[in-house]
Amino acid sequence: MTRYNFLGLTIPQLTAAIGFLMITLGAVFWIITGFVTALFPSLFGILMLLSSIGSSMRPEKNALYMHIAVLCSLSALILGSATLLTNPEWSSSAAFIEQTVMAVLGGTHFAASIASFRYGAPDSQQTERRCGHEGNPWAIPAPNNTLNYPSVNDTGPIATSVLLTSPRK
Repeated sequence: MTRYNFLGLTIPQLTAAIGFLMITLGAVFWIITGFVTALFPSLFGILMLLSSIGSSMRPEKNALYMHIAVLCSLSALILGSATLLTNPEWSSSAAFIEQTVMAVLGGTHFAASIASFRYGAPDSQQTERRCGHEGNPWAIPAPNNTLNYPSVNDTGPIATSVLLTSPRK
């Protein structure tokens, strides 16, 4: 299965790029305006950049890190759009520009993430669904997997193992 690409970038790479752009956006507008609230895009950008780094360092946790990044991009999209729609009289044109760019960057990442999810979703003919990276199947318990998922009535071995094992120091 090939990975989804947006503008030639995988989603973790796109997350890093948009995270860097958001960090830069917040820093530039903080320098221009002097208002600490101009750093909101930087907050989202730092979280997105850290998610991308985490995804690269621990590919088995890619889905978790990318969900965190999607939450950040959705938050940036909502915050930027809500501020644009509810505040028609801006204190400065710089704030309007910053909120617009933050909403566009967040919306771009969010839309690419949704497209990536839809790209990776199985169709009716696929029997196997993969999440995160090529070698990591979804953790769907098999019906006969009693080692990790014991039945409700089968507590004997668990209780015995708890009672017979010594506490670790």
